[in-house]
Amino acid sequence: MPNELIRPIDPDSAHAIEETAKAAARAIDAAVQAGKYVGEVLGDLPHDLVGIMGDWVKHKRARRWAELSADTERILRDRGVDNREDVSPSVAVPLIAGAINEDRDVLKQLWAKLLAAAMDPNRATLVTPSLIELLKQMDPVDTLVLQQLVASRDSLPSVPSNDLAESLAKRLEVSRDEAFWSLEHLHELGCLAQSPNNFPRPGASAKGRLLIRVVSD
Repeated sequence: MPNELIRPIDPDSAHAIEETAKAAARAIDAAVQAGKYVGEVLGDLPHDLVGIMGDWVKHKRARRWAELSADTERILRDRGVDNREDVSPSVAVPLIAGAINEDRDVLKQLWAKLLAAAMDPNRATLVTPSLIELLKQMDPVDTLVLQQLVASRDSLPSVPSNDLAESLAKRLEVSRDEAFWSLEHLHELGCLAQSPNNFPRPGASAKGRLLIRVVSD
């Protein structure tokens, strides 16, 4: 269904949603078969989310899909990717599900980059269900901290984690506790090579470096 976006949620909102995403969705739908996958994800609501709450979630998801389509197409266009990869359902379904359930700005951009990578022949093999699951478990500050650890590993101080958290907090304009908690969370997720309580400072693991590589510009 290359020209079909998603099934309308209701007559009042269908036109606005379709107009917002029409141009970008053509390329995305062709490569990811989004008409099939997104329809499944949009309707996947817990049984206790009924009535107004269920409608609200469906509307939010539909609008996120429109936004995701536009962002992903822009990323692919900027990278000059014309030969789009045909994405496996085992990757497309959980990826789209994670993306349209996320409304925080930092993570929205990463989901768009992950979807673009899945459609890019030069990166597609790096996008796996396990990498998608990893991103689903991360908070915005986690991704910012991990990016700093990967990009600035030579400029960040080789000091105990308390001092590293202080340095990260200043760079990211968050509290020291937020930075240290993020280091602990990244360690739990397997994104740090050693515990944040070890000295010298913890560095990103292969898993963490791979995620940043896949979503890099």
